[in-house]
Amino acid sequence: MRLSAFLRVYYAYAFLFDFIFAYAVYTALFSLEGLSTSEIGVLLAFWSASAIVLEMPSGALSDHFDRRVLLVFAPLAKAGTFVLWGLAQGDFWIYGAGFLLWSLGQALQSGSREALLYERMAAEGRTDEFDKVLGRDNAAEGLGIGLGTLFGGFVAYWSFEWAIWLSIPPLLVAAILAFWLEDVRRNGVAEDDGDVEGGYFTHFVHAWREFRERAELRFVTTYIATGLLVFEVLEEFDELYYLAVSLPVWAWGIVAAGVEAIFALASIHAYRLAGRPWLAWTLPALGGVLLIAASQGRTAPYVLLLAAGYIVVAPVTVLAEARFQKIMEGKSRATTTSALVMAENVVGIVATLVFGFLADWVGILPAYGWAGLVMAPFVFWVIARQRRGFRATD
Repeated sequence: MRLSAFLRVYYAYAFLFDFIFAYAVYTALFSLEGLSTSEIGVLLAFWSASAIVLEMPSGALSDHFDRRVLLVFAPLAKAGTFVLWGLAQGDFWIYGAGFLLWSLGQALQSGSREALLYERMAAEGRTDEFDKVLGRDNAAEGLGIGLGTLFGGFVAYWSFEWAIWLSIPPLLVAAILAFWLEDVRRNGVAEDDGDVEGGYFTHFVHAWREFRERAELRFVTTYIATGLLVFEVLEEFDELYYLAVSLPVWAWGIVAAGVEAIFALASIHAYRLAGRPWLAWTLPALGGVLLIAASQGRTAPYVLLLAAGYIVVAPVTVLAEARFQKIMEGKSRATTTSALVMAENVVGIVATLVFGFLADWVGILPAYGWAGLVMAPFVFWVIARQRRGFRATD
């Protein structure tokens, strides 16, 4: 398959994997089905914990076997989530089993997908375009989330159950498309990335060695999994922000979809900003200022400042992820990438708990302001590391 055709299938897969109507309603569904807030919190914590446990083992599987097989099974596992939820009828344990399948599906594709993409670009001798392609990958994923949330809200207006069941067909189509996402290592045309001697556990050794020996890889990992992660964590609390600024409920899905659409556009054009290392600290700093400004509001228009805070970090998110792939040796690429995702999950659990308790203590709007202030020490750290020759972005 020609690269252009491969990329079209790849982007469609990324879009469909997250074109999920249930995104708009699942926590509300749990509540309507009789679960308490504490039970919902336990489920969300279990979801993150299971993702941590499954992430690196699945990455090692991807490095050891055909990545395409994992990409076929990933959406099928995620589809199993919504089958279970559609049948749960308020059963806490069935909802938990659904989250376990969701974590499995996410883990199977997270390291595999990015590694497969980089290796295909390397096989074509076009790794210099990887940040451009990765930006489109992030855009496809973001559009899937945004449109899934938007349409899911409309479907849920008629039936919450239909929003759950209609999340399954896109995932089945994604599983079919994955058959065309060929793993170039199996044809002997990739770089040496896939030619790894030893057994399954060798991939963990390679990943550990990568992080131990490559200080810049540790720097980029910390950059993504701490500073940039703040913005991802905050999105989980945005519905509470909407309530605080009196944004009408009917507008929630529209705002979320709009943010994802503009975020996708920024991701697509992120490659045009490559070669400007100062953006690695100026854009997070600007995002922090916008979060502080958004925390001052009491009316709906302040949502625009919050949205802008998320959008401005899109370019450095893409460029940092591309940098991560380019500076690793690549003997166990998916396992090393999964280590990054695992780090994000670990920090994400801590950050979510800290922000939740902070919001209970000072209020949801001031908590967003404090999150913005966290960018100050992060920015000074990035500047200090750049002066020592490190680069967080291409």
